[in-house]
Amino acid sequence: MLFPQKSRKFGPVAGLIFLLATSAQLASAQTDKTKTPEARADAILTLRIEMELARLKPFLDKDGGYKDKEGGYFNPKAGTYTDKEGGVVDNWSGYTYKNGNYKSKLGDFWEASTKTFKLTTGEILKSVETTTAEAIKVLRETVEEQGGYDKNYVVKSMIFTIKKEHPNTPTAPRP
Repeated sequence: MLFPQKSRKFGPVAGLIFLLATSAQLASAQTDKTKTPEARADAILTLRIEMELARLKPFLDKDGGYKDKEGGYFNPKAGTYTDKEGGVVDNWSGYTYKNGNYKSKLGDFWEASTKTFKLTTGEILKSVETTTAEAIKVLRETVEEQGGYDKNYVVKSMIFTIKKEHPNTPTAPRP
């Protein structure tokens, strides 16, 4: 079937409009995850950390960790820093002592030997059936509820330490 001359021009234009509309819908469907400002900020922070780690790669071991000059070790995969005494700092900014005790970022304390919580409110709660792992989990949840969890805390600390210990490291240009 033949179309008049004006209709022939409409076909490619209509096809182009259709393609543009569907590609815009596909693009918006792919970026729905980063619509909130918090999600965008998190994505930007993650990208900056990845760029910084790529730049500092010569200082990292095969597992992506870093042994500092004080004898501690950053393990970004586990989200921990182990100091030379054997204590461990985590992404909740808590500290696990070598003997199993745990002090949270908020100051709450778990004493493993007596199975006792010592809270910043002054309360002392004995919990005989609680394991150390359960107690640490509870204290971490409390910190997280207060907004104290940072999934990149150990990685950011590692990057800062590398820059401090290797001051002549060239810096990447900031966007």
